[in-house]
Amino acid sequence: MSAREAVVREYAPGELVCRQGAGADRAFALKAGSLRSVVVPDKVLAEADDARLRRGHDVTLYTEQGALLEVEGALTGHYLTSLIAAETTIVTEFPVDTRAVMSMVQEEPAFGLSMARALARRMVAANKSLGSSQRLASRFLRDFQGLCTDFYNLVQRTGDDAEGEDDVLQVLSAAKRSWTYGNGETGGAELTKNTRVIMSRVVDDKQMVGKQHRLKAGDLLCRRGDPGDSVYMLVSGRLSVRIGSEQYGVVRPGETVGEIGVLLGDEEPKRIADIQADEPSVVGVIPSEHFPKLVTENPKLLINLCRLSCLRVKSFEQLASESDDALRAVAARFTGDEATFIEDVDKLRESLEMLAEEHELSLEAEIEALNGMAERWLARQDELNEKLPAEAS
Repeated sequence: MSAREAVVREYAPGELVCRQGAGADRAFALKAGSLRSVVVPDKVLAEADDARLRRGHDVTLYTEQGALLEVEGALTGHYLTSLIAAETTIVTEFPVDTRAVMSMVQEEPAFGLSMARALARRMVAANKSLGSSQRLASRFLRDFQGLCTDFYNLVQRTGDDAEGEDDVLQVLSAAKRSWTYGNGETGGAELTKNTRVIMSRVVDDKQMVGKQHRLKAGDLLCRRGDPGDSVYMLVSGRLSVRIGSEQYGVVRPGETVGEIGVLLGDEEPKRIADIQADEPSVVGVIPSEHFPKLVTENPKLLINLCRLSCLRVKSFEQLASESDDALRAVAARFTGDEATFIEDVDKLRESLEMLAEEHELSLEAEIEALNGMAERWLARQDELNEKLPAEAS
């Protein structure tokens, strides 16, 4: 971002500075006045006029002069929220794109770390703003999105193992055009895959300060209330996030746990959930004092963490914008007419079963995994349908 290309603009009260969902080609620094950050549900975004955007859910009010705003939008390619002048406001606007932001993080890792902290604060604030029905919707959203991610990962892993097996690769090519695979990819699966590759290099090069934990199924990695003094990076296996008897999420290879507590320090000093291994797992443990050094020495890892944070921020803020309709919005997205998870799983499983029989290929593990995905999806769908009438009443 070049200061010579910056433009100073004045906005009247209520005037739109940037629009949610639009291509992110500028970042903003507040010189005077204040800006509202608002979000509307994606389902109404395409037809929303300026008046509808102004009535959106308030994310935050920016008043600090010099604060750089919406630069993280360049990492996703579009603005996560709309910025609206809350009063007569003067803003400096800088041209920006994805390549420019990535270059800045690589050249000035401290900038990337600052962006990661800002995203962590947004994530915490958005999570705290959710009502009870929105929190319930968040759990279903994570479960359904996570199963799409599992499907994506299985297709990728099977493809890696089937190099040279043209019949298998042809079946996987069809799976890659499915609704389920696309949802897994856009939900961050490709990012976590790339993160896992980077993490493997970090571990192999012995750059990871601290140690690796090897967990058996059922082992606890940390407990709710423990000090948030380290970041956990899942190298292999599967972890569940639990509060009491309730499972609130799943951690997959390439994903991190605990970075918010480390990034925010005393602002969020304690673990908010138990982290338990669902299967034998390998976890990289990075003490808080070494985390900034690790990510600044590996800027691609820092960029991926920021992009994953953007996806999580958007998810929470979208749920907040749905108000009491959040559960129905999740149902519409993942159990509506366009959702073809069960069909996609069945089609891939039947194709793999046929290949296994005709060519005597060892695909039992993949077929079993697909059966498990379908069972979990149907169970969660039934549970969601039971919740919807209660929410409506």
